[in-house]
Amino acid sequence: MTTRRVAALCGVLILMALVSGCVTVPSSDDPGSEADPDPEALFEGIFVYDDALEDVDGVVTGEWGGYNQTLSERERIQERPYTDSRTETLESTATDQPTPVFISNDTTRWWYYPDGEQADRYVPEGAPYDDNEIRTERATMAETERERYDLEYGGTDQIADREAHVLDLEPKNESVETGVSVLVGDSTYVFALETVDYEDEDELRTVSHTVWLDAEYNYPLKEAVVWERDDGSEYRITEGFESVTFNSGLEEETFEFEPPDDVDVYELE
Repeated sequence: MTTRRVAALCGVLILMALVSGCVTVPSSDDPGSEADPDPEALFEGIFVYDDALEDVDGVVTGEWGGYNQTLSERERIQERPYTDSRTETLESTATDQPTPVFISNDTTRWWYYPDGEQADRYVPEGAPYDDNEIRTERATMAETERERYDLEYGGTDQIADREAHVLDLEPKNESVETGVSVLVGDSTYVFALETVDYEDEDELRTVSHTVWLDAEYNYPLKEAVVWERDDGSEYRITEGFESVTFNSGLEEETFEFEPPDDVDVYELE
C-alpha cells in the first residue's frame, strides 16, 4: 500500500516541481466597468500563481464519496510556490492508512512516518529546480489542459473567509474517461485511490467540475468534481481550504527535514 501511495505522489510532485510565475486577471477592456474576470486568466491561475504570492499556510478538508462509502481527511498545508511544500494529516477516517508528514523543497522529497519510525527520501532527477523552468512548464500545462474545457464564470463565493471567483469547467466533448483526475492538488485523489478496493476500471463521465480561485491572488482555494457511471451512480471529490493565510512569512526551516537518529531511512528511485 505504501509503495503505491508513494509512486502516485511522486508522479504528481515531480510534475508540480517544475514551476514559477505570475498571473493577472483582466476584468474588461473598459477600465471603468465591473465586467466579469476573464475565465481563461482564472484557469491559468490553477497552474501559475500571482507574482505577489509568497507563501500559503492553511488547513484543507478533503472528502471523497463513492463505492458506498465516504472518506475524509484534514491536512495542514504550508507552501512556498512552487517547490517548497509541507503537508501533515490532522484527521482521517481511513485509520488503517499510513499518514506521513510530507516535506518538499527544490532538491528533496521526504515522507516521514513518525509512528512507524520510517522516512522515505526521494531526490528527483534534475534537481535542484530552476523557477523559470518551473514557470514555463506549468504555463505549458495550463495551455494543454485549457483545450479540454469550455469555461464559464460563475460569480463569486466565500471560501475560508475570502472572496473567491467561481470557475465552471465543462469537457469539450462527450467522451468517456477511465478513472478520475483533478486539477488542483493531489492529496484527496491519492487518498481515495489508495483506500478503496476497485473491482474494475470504471468508465466515468464528468457531471460537474468547479474550481474556486482567490480573488486577490488568483490561487485555487477549492475544487469539486462529480462523475457518473452508466448505471447512474455518482462519485465525487471535494477539496478546499477551511482556513488560509497568505504571505505570513514562512521560515526556511519549515521545508527542511533531518530524520531522527532512531528512524530508518529508505531511498526511493
